[in-house]
Order: sequence, then structure tokens, then C-alpha cells
Amino acid sequence: MMKKFFLIALYLTVFVLFSGCTKPPVAVVEPEVNVPKLKVYTSFYPLYDFAGKIGGERIELVNMVPAGIEPHDWEPGPQKIAGLLQADVFFFNGLGLEPWVNKIVESLEAQTLLVVNTSDGIVPSYGYSHEHDDDDDDHDDDDDDHNDLPDPHVWLDPLLALHQAEGILDAFITLDPDHADYYQDNFEQFREQIEILDMAYSAALANINQHKFIVTHLSFAYLAQRYGLEQIGISGLSPHSEPSPGQLKDVVDFARRHEIKHVFQEPLTDTRFAQVLAAEIGAEVLTLNPLEGLTEKEQADGIDYFSVMHNNLEQLKKALAE
Repeated sequence: MMKKFFLIALYLTVFVLFSGCTKPPVAVVEPEVNVPKLKVYTSFYPLYDFAGKIGGERIELVNMVPAGIEPHDWEPGPQKIAGLLQADVFFFNGLGLEPWVNKIVESLEAQTLLVVNTSDGIVPSYGYSHEHDDDDDDHDDDDDDHNDLPDPHVWLDPLLALHQAEGILDAFITLDPDHADYYQDNFEQFREQIEILDMAYSAALANINQHKFIVTHLSFAYLAQRYGLEQIGISGLSPHSEPSPGQLKDVVDFARRHEIKHVFQEPLTDTRFAQVLAAEIGAEVLTLNPLEGLTEKEQADGIDYFSVMHNNLEQLKKALAE
């Protein structure tokens, strides 16, 4: 009897001792299962890139314009529109870049789809097909390609690209507030890269010898304004417009007068006129990318907004430092 009592007492003592030393159970946070992602559509590449960087794994992302296609005159077919109507949010640039959006915006707004014009709040810039000195009295006004539409290429100014990204962030938080911290953290990383890009441009272009540069079409007004440059376009805002003989003569005269030694062509568009102009004035042809789209190979190789913008800066330094 005493032995049995002793064993019971020993068992109870050991149980109490071990119970006192055991830590309370830790709450296990179950991973999110089957949490729906936001269905996001963008109108062209830069917004696709911005949305992907901010939305990360929380979104399903579709770009309307196919890879390698210049977006100015592109229009979606019925299948693309049908997919768009199933989205949660649609981001577009505005300022006339996507004329097709105006045709369907009422239909989009009638859906539960959130439509975001990322250029809202940006003061538009207007340009001409070419610039002239005040003493160019022999210029033929009939050759002027004065544009009534604003330049839509706001994303080429890094700080305006940040403005567009802020609109994307706000939309994601509005639609998916439970993951606001995730979107905000991704946005802060994006902002840091924008600040590095802006500082690089400001430092590199602060003490250049030449502030004027010739481009195929007027895509770089916002970038030029930001960093104290002046673009001269062979043609107007549309990359598909062709300069008249009078316009070409004016640009040739301008380049010779200002001793411009480089002409910028761009991907996805006709390079004939840049080549003709460069041959006429003995200039080197360089590439300046307005980032209206990337090819599938470029995207597969990891090229993105930031890598293209840094490469653009290297091209500008080469042309403007001489």
C-alpha cells in the first residue's frame, strides 16, 4: 500500500514540475488560402511595369497592348475588351495616348471596374514639331506642325512617373485594404528607385555643353523640362507622321547652326528620317527610348522602366557632353 501511495505521489510531483516548465502554446498563423487576387489591366507598358512592381504577388496583371507594339494607333479587339470588363481595375495614361479608351470609358464605368486615369493632376505640355531661333524669319509657317493635343509621355519625367505610381497605389489600397501594408512597402521600394534615377539625371545633366537634342518625334517634353533641356522633333507628336521637305530643311539648318552632332532614333518606329538627317549633317545616330513598349525578348531579359531610363541617360550624356 505504501509503495502504491509513493508511486502516485511521485507521478503527481513530476507532472506538476513539467507542467510548470512547459511554455504556453504558440498561436499558429494560418497562411492565406484562396484569397482572390486583384485582376488588373493596364493600357500600355510603363503602367504595366509600375503596377507589377507595386502589386507584386497580390495581382493578376494583363497589359492591353501586345509586346513590341507601338501604342499610339493601336486599338483593342472584342476579346481584349471582354477581358477588360472582367477586371477589378484598369489603369490608363490619358492625355490622348489611348484614343480608344474614350470610346469605351462609359461602358467601363458602368461596370464595377475601377477606371484610373494616371495622368490626372499633371499639367500637360504642348509642343511643336521643331523649334526655331527668334531670328528664323525665313521659316515657312505652312510647314509648322502645331499640335493641339498635349504630349502624353509624362512617364519619361521620373517624378511624374512617381505621380502615376501613386495613383496605382491608391487604387490597390482602395480595392484591397487588408493588404495595404504590402502595397505600401512595394511602393516605397519603387519610390527609392525613382529618387535614385532623378538624382542620376540631375547630376549628369547639370554641367553639359549642349542642351538641345534632335529626336524622331516629340516624346521628351516632360523630361526636357525637368532637366533643362530642349528637344527638336523631326516630326510631331505622332511617331507615324512624316515631316514635310520644309520641316526637314529647318531641322537641318537648326542642327548645323547649333553644331548638333547626334540624332536620336527610337525603337518600334520608322528610323528613315533620323538616318537621312544624320547623313545630311554628318551626325551619329543614337537610340533614345520613349518606353512606349518593350518586346517579349526585352521583358524576358529583365529589361524594365528603370533599366531603359538609365540607358537613356547614358545616351543623352554621350550626345550632350561633347
